[in-house]
Amino acid sequence: MNLVSLLVFRLAPIQFLLACVGNLAFLAVVCHGEKPYQPKLSDGKSPDFHDFPMGVLSATGRLHEGEKEIVVRDVGKGGVAESGGLQVGDRILSIGGKTPKPFSMSTDTGLEGPQEMLGNALEAACSSKSKLLQLQARRGEKNVTVKLKVPASTVFASTFPQKCPKSRKYFTGIVDHLVDVQLDSGSWRPGVGGDADVYMSAFCGLAVLSSGRKKYLPTVKAAIDFIRKKSIAQIKPDDPKVGPKSWQASSSAILLAEYQLATGDKTFFPDLKKCCDLLAGRVSENGRMGHYYAVPYEGTGLVIINVQAHLAWALAAKCGYQVDRKAWDRSMVEIRKSVGPKTGGIGYSSRVPDYPDIPARTGAMTVALSVADEEPKLAEGLANSLVRHQARMRHAHSMTSIGLIYGMAGIKVIDPKAHREVMRKWIPYLELCRTSADTAAYFGSKRNYAGDAYLGYHPIGNATVALMLASADNKLFIHGGTKRNWLGKP
Repeated sequence: MNLVSLLVFRLAPIQFLLACVGNLAFLAVVCHGEKPYQPKLSDGKSPDFHDFPMGVLSATGRLHEGEKEIVVRDVGKGGVAESGGLQVGDRILSIGGKTPKPFSMSTDTGLEGPQEMLGNALEAACSSKSKLLQLQARRGEKNVTVKLKVPASTVFASTFPQKCPKSRKYFTGIVDHLVDVQLDSGSWRPGVGGDADVYMSAFCGLAVLSSGRKKYLPTVKAAIDFIRKKSIAQIKPDDPKVGPKSWQASSSAILLAEYQLATGDKTFFPDLKKCCDLLAGRVSENGRMGHYYAVPYEGTGLVIINVQAHLAWALAAKCGYQVDRKAWDRSMVEIRKSVGPKTGGIGYSSRVPDYPDIPARTGAMTVALSVADEEPKLAEGLANSLVRHQARMRHAHSMTSIGLIYGMAGIKVIDPKAHREVMRKWIPYLELCRTSADTAAYFGSKRNYAGDAYLGYHPIGNATVALMLASADNKLFIHGGTKRNWLGKP
């Protein structure tokens, strides 16, 4: 087995089965009287096809390499697709009278082809007078015309991602839904048991915080209390070998720091310090980091841990934390060596610098340098790589979520103009994620996204779109915010 194969994160079959069960459980969740449709997805590991949500149609499509047709994989009960007569097995030939370009599994083609055409057609149909979307499909040996009555919605404004009523309604719907479905424990339902709920709940909490609505601060604090009890309580300050995964420590610290910066509430600063100290204690002598104290993959490590640690340290410093400069500098050595000469972004590690899935590592490090006001030339170069390779934004360490969350943030903090341009290119994606309840369905990459199955498609899908939309604002520091106490004390 080669090195790259060893590096690819894969879930055991039983974990993926549990992930599917956990996500299906959300079918019973009611959002303001309506059940948000959950697309029927694989884990993205197959190189032969790609599953995706079909927006307000409440259906799941499947695309194959080189084909123009969307195969209808699933139709939600009572949804637009079922009501309009679209059936499982139908092969959509044309959309609004137009035939799309062939689909490609190449990550550099982004949404080109049927997905882009369907997303744009949905936006147009929902804002039209007739509210009709016409599809031509092959059903068995016959061609059929299907006319679907879609729910009314305006188009994304010409000023999107700013000053856009549609995106504001969409964002509000997601945040309201996340508040509604938060569990009594303060977490959100993960794809599997174990520790998936800690990492995922940090992003859900961050999404709710980004709304700037003080009435939802109890939701954020409940998430923080859950994380403190289940994860941070494991930390032993004098022993970095003990404690939660470094993934958890970094995401927890990011949420804790953003909470303090938003509210001025220093209640959780000791917990923030514990997380950051733990991460510093886990930087090896050669600057590499792993899931825990030990550095995996024959000592290669995972730079995705390094960059999230840097972001946690940079934000914590804004809260009064004294960053361990020796740990920061050692880690920076590994990060610089991991910048790929071909992409200009941060690869898997110093041994695999040109690994193509760059957005999460590159975006998180760009934000860290911007927040810390360090190495502007490196930060600018990283941001430029994100813009050049924006089509890859969904592809990140077996996850789509952190690629979009960190990738969009990385562009925003360095080049707001480029951020606006890139976000507009992603309108079809946002439209295909948007449900008829104005929540978000999970839309994964063309590659392995089993990591998001582990976290839970439903909560992480909603948090991802919320933080994409929130990246246009200057509230959270990861989105370029600089104002302390911008939300006010709880």
